Amino acid sequence: MVNYFLIIPFVIILIAFIPIKLHAKISFNVLDFSGAFGIFLFKKKVEHQQFWIKGKKILTKKEDEIESKEIEFDSEEVIFLETFLEQIKDKTRLRELYIFYNIGFNDSLLSAIVAGYINTALYIFLGSIKNEKPTATMGIFDTVSYNREICQFAVNSTLSISLFDVVYSLFNSVILSKKIHSQKKLEKQNKNKN
Repeated sequence: MVNYFLIIPFVIILIAFIPIKLHAKISFNVLDFSGAFGIFLFKKKVEHQQFWIKGKKILTKKEDEIESKEIEFDSEEVIFLETFLEQIKDKTRLRELYIFYNIGFNDSLLSAIVAGYINTALYIFLGSIKNEKPTATMGIFDTVSYNREICQFAVNSTLSISLFDVVYSLFNSVILSKKIHSQKKLEKQNKNKN
């Protein structure tokens, strides 16, 4: 006779440890320091925001909101994001990584030379990642605009991670980011006193 109550913990453990696929997309325009990023889970949008870098601050705006939000580089939110990415880095499995760029300097020779250097640097970068993550699919898609001035980069990647690792990393990141933020606050106060 099968005990059906044992199936419930088995399903919970299965959901917690089976990897889920996340798609992350980010684009950045170097000329006006603006960009957008999106995170998709099972092809459904989880997060999508536009951002602008203004001095030592980041302005963010969600796609469906009217108002923007201003974040400083040493704020608790940025420290949390850095800590979370550091925690999740080793637990994440990279499946796909594609880099897109469009570059042009209104001079065909200069545009071609710079595009060649960028391709070389990107192939070296992807080669080093391929050494660490040999099963990942990677590629570079370049567009050289010879007759206009443009400098845009975009990254499209697919990652897999278990729900347990996400929750564990979030919990750790909350604790560590609060600790780091309070240390930075104390350092600032000590500098202001001196």
